[in-house]
Amino acid sequence: MGFCRKNLRSTASLVVAGLILLAAPGAGHADPSADRQRVLANAWQELEGVIERYNAVADDLRATDARLGQVTARLGPLQTQVDAAQKETNEAAAALYRSGGAVGSTAALITAQSPESWMDQLAMLDQIARRRSGGLRALQAAQDDLNKQKTELSVLRERQRSQQLELGQRKSTIETQLRRLGDRRVARVPSGALHDGFVPAFTDDAAGRAVRFAYNQLGKVYQWGADGPNTYDCSGLTMAAWKAAGVTLPHNAARQKQTVKPITRAELRPGDLVFYYKDVSHVGIYIGDGRVIEAPRAGERISMRLLDYAPVVGFGRPQYE
Repeated sequence: MGFCRKNLRSTASLVVAGLILLAAPGAGHADPSADRQRVLANAWQELEGVIERYNAVADDLRATDARLGQVTARLGPLQTQVDAAQKETNEAAAALYRSGGAVGSTAALITAQSPESWMDQLAMLDQIARRRSGGLRALQAAQDDLNKQKTELSVLRERQRSQQLELGQRKSTIETQLRRLGDRRVARVPSGALHDGFVPAFTDDAAGRAVRFAYNQLGKVYQWGADGPNTYDCSGLTMAAWKAAGVTLPHNAARQKQTVKPITRAELRPGDLVFYYKDVSHVGIYIGDGRVIEAPRAGERISMRLLDYAPVVGFGRPQYE
């Protein structure tokens, strides 16, 4: 995944600006409480964006590790083949050197029944030698290609680990700023509404299984980067719900939006995903009757909410039919 360090820092002034705003003398009859809530909301949205980018990098890192494992597994047997072919070629070259280069041609001459058959045998010996040499070169070329892939994947892995570290540090910075603003939710003492008594209809299909899974997670605690079984973040919950239904989704809200089939609000049905905010930094699962289940943020529990509790930017349906 392309990642620019500059993009991580570009939002760094957002909460700082809010702090300055809160510290500045009031103008007119501005409501300090409203200003504080606005700054808190912006900080939480930035934090959620950082977390979702962290999840995307984590997905990329898992994919890189899998590819690196595959390449490493192929290198072992290939090295054995190269060693065997090299040994065979070396032994043949040594035997030919000790005999003055005449072993093959002399043996062919002694056993040949005619000049024509002697020429045929010489041609065959030459063909065998060429094939052996060509086989060794092919094995060595394959080995070189795998070693190149391994090097490139190792470099990519280190870059992705560095991105994870940066995002983790950015997350800690925002949480520190939120504490300074007096937001108790960063203390991770679980709170928040769980549900309003609505019970969705659990249909006997993949969407119904996804809804049932999400419903059964109500009350569990939010944890960033988590995808179960006891804690979740927003995209971790929707990923786990659809995994229970046999559908694979990435652990990132924006990537989930790119993966699913786009639908309209009028087409919404239980199991569909609802995406929030311009940067698609949040996602919930629709359960019917204008409600979603979502993992909100640090310090809150998985809850049932009205669909429009935050700005909606799209709807999508995982492909299972």
